[in-house]
Amino acid sequence: MRERVMLLLAVFFWGWSFVFTKILLDYVTPIELMGLRFIIGLPFLYLVILKKKIKLQFDKKDYLRVLIGGLIIAAHFFIQITGLQFTSATNTGWIISVTPLVLAILAFLFLNEKISRMAIYGIIIATVGIVLLVSKGNLANINWLSSVGDWLVLVSAHTWAVFTVVTRDISRKYNPIAVTFAMFIPATVITVGYMLFNSDWSVFINLPAEPMIALTMLGVFCLVVAHWFWQEGVAKHGAAKAGFFLYLEPIATTVLAVPYLGETFGAFAALGGFLVLVGVYVASVQSKK
Repeated sequence: MRERVMLLLAVFFWGWSFVFTKILLDYVTPIELMGLRFIIGLPFLYLVILKKKIKLQFDKKDYLRVLIGGLIIAAHFFIQITGLQFTSATNTGWIISVTPLVLAILAFLFLNEKISRMAIYGIIIATVGIVLLVSKGNLANINWLSSVGDWLVLVSAHTWAVFTVVTRDISRKYNPIAVTFAMFIPATVITVGYMLFNSDWSVFINLPAEPMIALTMLGVFCLVVAHWFWQEGVAKHGAAKAGFFLYLEPIATTVLAVPYLGETFGAFAALGGFLVLVGVYVASVQSKK
């Protein structure tokens, strides 16, 4: 029961992260948001590593892969946060949920993993859902094709899938929390280095209460606690069972973004989101079989 609650909280923190990001983007740039999140989150993540007595030792031959993973994750966060400047947190939560399908395609192309007929059906269903989400059902008006934010968020689903493929072996070799910490270091160096020369730090010091709370949630709970709880849940229930909790992530985003940010979630958006989840479910059930 304890681990299930931890999985549930991890997924809700990840879903809410898009809402907190939207709040902060009214005060800081995407790269500044990344840097501040890492500055707050990494010390707490290190405390988790100390508490769980996790080793932070890597073979020299794995250093390059850690660096590459860190660069990819930095690009991923930057693309996703930039996309959130131009689209809603609600759309982001639902679009990101196609990541497992993107991962299946990349694993088929680059890791020689099989892709089933049902997985293909799932990809088609989810694609229809994405189109409905982005177009809001107005397919006759092609202006929805210029929805930069939605497409950037969709690109970020691909960058996360690339990150997963590239780091698959090293994540199996070492503790995932240790790998996460090590790969966040290059991203932190890049973003903080940029901020040292280009940002007005007095803005960060004088942030109002709302963005400060959002930043704390992003750095501590969405970055550190969520990863910690997720790994605890996976260790207890296995990746397959834990994966079903991810279906709740876009729902978590929606239930907070609609009342708090005043975002809309109409019938076509609901239908599109439903089709996305159906597509992911169809593909995942077949892969288990």
